[in-house]
Amino acid sequence: MVRFAPGLFGLAALAFWVWAVLDVIATDRILIRNLDKMAWLFLVLIFPTVGGVAWVALGRPANAGFSPGSTSTRPTLTYQDRKPAPRGIEDSDAWRATTQPSEPSSESQAARERRLQEWEAELDKRAAELDDRTDESE
Repeated sequence: MVRFAPGLFGLAALAFWVWAVLDVIATDRILIRNLDKMAWLFLVLIFPTVGGVAWVALGRPANAGFSPGSTSTRPTLTYQDRKPAPRGIEDSDAWRATTQPSEPSSESQAARERRLQEWEAELDKRAAELDDRTDESE
């Protein structure tokens, strides 16, 4: 049994090193303490056990859980525990009813038709002028 102890220690150190590397990679840059993310990654890669222990003691975010990249030990909220999403005034049905376009009156429809006819007449006039200019230049 004594002969297996160094092998088990080596496997535990390897597992810890892999976990530390994954944890450094998965943690957000903003939450990492004391050094830059790349500096921690190189430290853990070059000095596996010492770098991993330094990462846990000095670099990991405070109150982080055991899974790589976790940032808090709080349990996840269920659907019933969450607060309802904030609603703006434009989300209410009363506000939508006041902003819906109303049916145009017959006078405004007639005015629109008249304006459209005036625009079409103006476009026809401009097109005729352009045709006259191109005929003169040829």
